[in-house]
Amino acid sequence: MTDDGIELFVGLLESIDTPDAVDAFRRLLSVDERVRAERFRFDRHQRQYILAHAMLRLALSHAAPEVAPSDWSFSTGRYGRPFVAAPAAATALHFSLSHTDGCVACVVSKHETVGVDVETVSRRGAPLSTALRFFAPEEVEALRGLPEPAATERFFDYWTLKESYLKARGFGLNLPLDSFAMQISREAIGISFNSDIADDPTGWRFSLCSPSPSHRLAIADGSRAAGGLRITRNAWPLQEAVA
Repeated sequence: MTDDGIELFVGLLESIDTPDAVDAFRRLLSVDERVRAERFRFDRHQRQYILAHAMLRLALSHAAPEVAPSDWSFSTGRYGRPFVAAPAAATALHFSLSHTDGCVACVVSKHETVGVDVETVSRRGAPLSTALRFFAPEEVEALRGLPEPAATERFFDYWTLKESYLKARGFGLNLPLDSFAMQISREAIGISFNSDIADDPTGWRFSLCSPSPSHRLAIADGSRAAGGLRITRNAWPLQEAVA
């Protein structure tokens, strides 16, 4: 892969969630990953985990074809962010993985500060009450000014963007969601920080898309590359995954 890009992989489970596919993807996982998969109480969550982690392995091997999907090893950082631990020749690759009911997604890049989040857009909850608990005041006010269903859609824009930023920084949920705010306009997506957050808002680029009418996906790019990194969406499943 090139040095100045983000490779995006997105899979809708309805198109790949078959017994044969799940069995084939399970064989790509490590012993530890298979054990974790077995711990899920519900079968659909187990299949989702298997498909997501197999996607990650295949995506990494797509970027580094000399490494077989089953040969990747991972470790975790201070806040639980996973990273490539082996093979040593491919440790310069970075990734972010996300999955939700019906959809799995990951990004791979040679830049560390990239993150992806995908969520199921649900209209059954109460987005404003959740925003009041977790979001920055300016985001709450923006939601108050929107009618339904626009307010619900914007809520999931905020949520996925915030999660993608946290993943790109490697903080998990150790950084409060109300300590930074997203600004969304037709021209661009921006971010601002509380005074106690040491980060430069001009160094970030964000993008949003909808893999399906039921899902919202956000990518955070903190590479500081001029104009942001080029995002390439790869067809899924990859040919090597179904060959």
